[in-house]
Amino acid sequence: MRIWKFAAMACLCCALLGGCGPSSDTKTAAESAAPAAQQEQVEMAVPEKGIPVLMYHMIGDVPDNDAVLLESHFREQMQFLKDNGFHPITLQQLHEYMTEGKAVPVKPVVLTFDDGYPDTYSIVMPIMKEFGFPCTVFIPTYDADQGTRLTWQQIQEMKDAGITIASHSYRHERLTELSAAAVEEDVQKSQEELKQRLGIDNEFFCYPYGRVNEAVEDVMKKHGIKLAVTMNPGWAKRGDNPYAVNRIWIGNAVDIGNFEQRVTTEQYEER
Repeated sequence: MRIWKFAAMACLCCALLGGCGPSSDTKTAAESAAPAAQQEQVEMAVPEKGIPVLMYHMIGDVPDNDAVLLESHFREQMQFLKDNGFHPITLQQLHEYMTEGKAVPVKPVVLTFDDGYPDTYSIVMPIMKEFGFPCTVFIPTYDADQGTRLTWQQIQEMKDAGITIASHSYRHERLTELSAAAVEEDVQKSQEELKQRLGIDNEFFCYPYGRVNEAVEDVMKKHGIKLAVTMNPGWAKRGDNPYAVNRIWIGNAVDIGNFEQRVTTEQYEER
């Protein structure tokens, strides 16, 4: 059954810092990224066919690497979602839909970004602000401040702006190939670091390489995780296991026509 609901739609993401030098007029990206909430009439429903959870990695220009999506392609995809009435939702909303059957905005989609590359700060964050879309960034916490990934300062700023920051483990190892003790240690370290660095009682997880088994799932539950995503293709459906959420790969081979397929049907052409 569909209902109508007024929802305060606040932009959840923030723009990249405009400069490096101190100035009395300089604001942080988080301070600059909070436009006034707007009242928008949003139709709500409980999707029968499920919700596509999109999986991104790096946004940039790296030839011959399908995991790296051109910025122009990414912007085109976000514009498509906006122009065609799609409503990106949070992982919290996804969890409530999957476990409780709660209604979400019609034409829902979830945006997730793996690995914590710097472009999620410099490219993704400003575009999310521009379109007013929520998203989740999964961080391997050991990699932060290592030079090739996000810094903790950038991660904090993204969190302050409303982006969901969640765990991609500690060392990004295949958890299903580790001993029970090693899995326990890895997940615990990641949870502790997110709490210490960001004040987050983290409830969301992305399995490195998408690998999960029953033992790994048990560790998730022990450490307060309530939803975890895989790399298994398909949509997330009401009643599905929230510890094995399907996702849809979005790589550079996915043109706008194939992107449309992926957000409208599970029966899409593989690329």
